[in-house]
Amino acid sequence: MKLAQTLYEGIQLSDGKATGLITYIRTDGLHISDEATKDIQSYIRERYGQNFASNKACKYFKKVKNAQEAHEAIRPTDVRRLPSKLVGVLDDDALKLYKLIWSRTMACQIKPATIEQIQVDIGKPDQSIIFRFTSSKVQFPGYQAVYEDVETNSMRDNESGKDDRSEIFEALRNLTAGDPMYLGKVKLDQHQTQPPTRYSEGSLVKNLEELGIGRPSTYATTIKVLKDRNYVTAKGRTLYPEFLGRMVSAFLSHYFTEVTDYSFTADMETELDNVSAGMTEWKGLLRDYWSRFRKYCEHTGNVHIHQVEKMLEKTFGDFLFASLPDESRTCPRCLQGTLIFKVSWFGAGYFIGCDQHPKCKYIAKTLYGEEEEDITSEDTKRNVEPPKLLGVHPSSNEKVLLKNGPYGYYVQLGEDKKGYVPKRAMLSQVKDVSSVTLEDALELLRYPVTLGNHPDDGQPVVLKLAKFGFTIRHRRTIAPVPKNLKPGDITLEKALKLLLSKDVRRCGQPKRQRQVEEAVEAT
Repeated sequence: MKLAQTLYEGIQLSDGKATGLITYIRTDGLHISDEATKDIQSYIRERYGQNFASNKACKYFKKVKNAQEAHEAIRPTDVRRLPSKLVGVLDDDALKLYKLIWSRTMACQIKPATIEQIQVDIGKPDQSIIFRFTSSKVQFPGYQAVYEDVETNSMRDNESGKDDRSEIFEALRNLTAGDPMYLGKVKLDQHQTQPPTRYSEGSLVKNLEELGIGRPSTYATTIKVLKDRNYVTAKGRTLYPEFLGRMVSAFLSHYFTEVTDYSFTADMETELDNVSAGMTEWKGLLRDYWSRFRKYCEHTGNVHIHQVEKMLEKTFGDFLFASLPDESRTCPRCLQGTLIFKVSWFGAGYFIGCDQHPKCKYIAKTLYGEEEEDITSEDTKRNVEPPKLLGVHPSSNEKVLLKNGPYGYYVQLGEDKKGYVPKRAMLSQVKDVSSVTLEDALELLRYPVTLGNHPDDGQPVVLKLAKFGFTIRHRRTIAPVPKNLKPGDITLEKALKLLLSKDVRRCGQPKRQRQVEEAVEAT
């Protein structure tokens, strides 16, 4: 559309004049004015010969709904302005577009090509096996002469290929019914039925035209919105729907059934054309449309998010839960909850998690916009990996388990029970999780450890195991433990020194407030 707009607005030619190269572009009409048709046919006689020009002007009409016939078809403003004259004036892409418009305009006013075709059936006398062979030969090139023109730089068949087809055609023509044939060689080949191909941008626009949806000037914007909102992903020329796009489509189809019907947009286009023609009163049209649309909005506004989740879970259940082991939807962490489809706050993400949230925060699978066909089951298997038993605690005889959660691996003392949160310790500092032993797990599970009371206020000073290492905590003050210090070597005295270091932060205190306090102290 941008290239076409440039050709329509015009460029400065060698004579210094700014000239529009093509006619109005925001149209899908096919008719050409009588004056332009006479000029095109006159030039066809000059360039290709008298026998290529039609006896009368060729007229074409759109077969799709709501065609915009008010404007003339897209054509060169001067058919005698050949593409070769614009080499160096236009860039490569603009020149290709002009060649396409020029060649289609010329071809539409040339006589049709005449093709001679021959068909031969070869088989057994009892007709139990029949093979069919066809071949064709161009008797009169007609409009094909434009695409073989040097102006279009089209790919031509090599001369040897033409000779081969001519020889085959003549050989088949010389056959007569009943001639005996001899088997030379048999080659077995197998073909399998392929599913329908996905839409490309071109095929999607073609389908929209056939359904009467949109206008030529809106198609580029429509596809751009689909990409910008991550509803689809373009891989090469193919458009692949993202799961987000599927969810939006399912939501609209379920709660806005009339609006998302293919005929709704086409009918609206027809009504708007009637308004422009003066056959429909526009206020009444908008009033009728808005009264129906408002009902859908009011009904959907009262729908709870859980109802939407249930609808999406039912619609995409085969995909969402197919990768779970043994197709079991029992939560592997708490063993009591059921895995369900959930949408996070503000619709920022969507995942499969336990319905016992917030008691159980297990997440089996996240779906943040990936193409579902490209998602492998490895991540899913890792997330639903069953817990590994490392041993039992020597004092309490509780099981010590190695588990994998949404934030990585951790060890847990005891099994999950309803209303009970067992003690856990993250393994973020362990590089090889498979090497973790029962002794390692017991060492990590003994934290937090109270080192003593602070001499100023008598509050406990605690050594804790955090996500990124060990920390010292006193009330709201937290100090990181240097990596060169072993947790077992930290005493109360060393902990008090760390609490006075520069790396101390205050839990729950805004960063800006800490900076102000530090500045005041420095002053």
